[in-house]
Amino acid sequence: MRIAWIDCSAGASGDMLLGAFLDAGADLAVVNAAVAAVDASLSVTVAPTARHQIAATKATVQVNGTPHPENIPDAGHGHGHGHGDEAGHGHGHEAGDGHQVTRAWADVRQLLERAALSDAVRARALDTFARLARAEGAAHGVTPDEVHFHEVGALDAIADIVGVAAASIALDLDRIVVSTISLGGGGQVRGQHGGIPVPGPAVLALLSEAEAPVVGGAAPYEMTTPTGAALLASMANEFGQLPSMRIERTGVGAGGRDPVEVPNVVRVVVGESVEHPATELVYETNVDDLDPRIWPQVLARLMEAGAADAWLTPILMKKGRPAHTLSVLVGSANAEVVRSVILAETSAIGLREFSIRKHAADREFASVDVDGQRIHVKIARYGGQVVNVQPEYDDVAAAAAVLKKPVKTVLAKAIAAGHDLWS
Repeated sequence: MRIAWIDCSAGASGDMLLGAFLDAGADLAVVNAAVAAVDASLSVTVAPTARHQIAATKATVQVNGTPHPENIPDAGHGHGHGHGDEAGHGHGHEAGDGHQVTRAWADVRQLLERAALSDAVRARALDTFARLARAEGAAHGVTPDEVHFHEVGALDAIADIVGVAAASIALDLDRIVVSTISLGGGGQVRGQHGGIPVPGPAVLALLSEAEAPVVGGAAPYEMTTPTGAALLASMANEFGQLPSMRIERTGVGAGGRDPVEVPNVVRVVVGESVEHPATELVYETNVDDLDPRIWPQVLARLMEAGAADAWLTPILMKKGRPAHTLSVLVGSANAEVVRSVILAETSAIGLREFSIRKHAADREFASVDVDGQRIHVKIARYGGQVVNVQPEYDDVAAAAAVLKKPVKTVLAKAIAAGHDLWS
């Protein structure tokens, strides 16, 4: 499984994520084809830079070959990334800048739907903007369709979203994990209609909807913008720490400024997942003084308590006494209950415990027909190959009783009926 982990310890914005994915190996030509499909005047350039002496890539959206002012350090609205996508709210006013055109959510949706984008890129871009519309609507007490985007509705910010969608999909990722997201605080940013507290209402709404873990962070300014939050919420399959993986590439995307508090970067770590075999527990105890008629009930109770398996092994104990070793395989979540059952249902007064690694084949169920009787069949796969096809014995026995035939006959027919399932 090809996975990516996004490190948002310094927050995130559209240009930071775009730079990180491009630095991690996404094809700039693919990104430029996608943003140009939205509007022919748009393009993306990249340049090497550094934040706190950490090498990074700065992605810049250009309109007719000219960098937008908000992609230039210190030309934005005074927040940590130097990229003006923090507000996005309003109701139909021109923003005054040639690129800062106000667009309704319906206008943005139509623009993306008409663009010659792949289905995957279009879906991610639409989902990102839909999340923004819901968040802005919730923040300002209007419906999503009533939201008019200012900063995030401008063509250069649309290019950020489409560019990140294209770059992330170009890396052919099966799963994206996002870290705890730093939001910043300690002041306000200037939006289209005045001051906005940090973290902004839209950012909080976006990440609340996504159930994302957040933290204030070390810097006293906006560290995560609405565009960054919406992109993370749309891309994330889950949130958490760096997963087990063999690292292939690391991409570092820089924001527009270089603050003293933290390196103003987003990191994307790309690699192949490393699946560790499941760890389970085995409990064992030797019992020589329990009425053997009780054992079937003990085994049944253990399975009801959550044991993965339970079995008896005949042994010969000291002084030649016949006995049984009870062995129980169980996951840690059910371990306490299983221990209680062993001690309550048997005459044991102690247990041995040790951990093991379990290697399990993938399993799925199908069914076959034997003389009009439905019999479930368990199919096991390992490494993508079918390694076993086995009828469920209880179904076989039940079918044999209905058909008034020997169990061995029905079992043989079920195995033959399942022959094609080996492929």
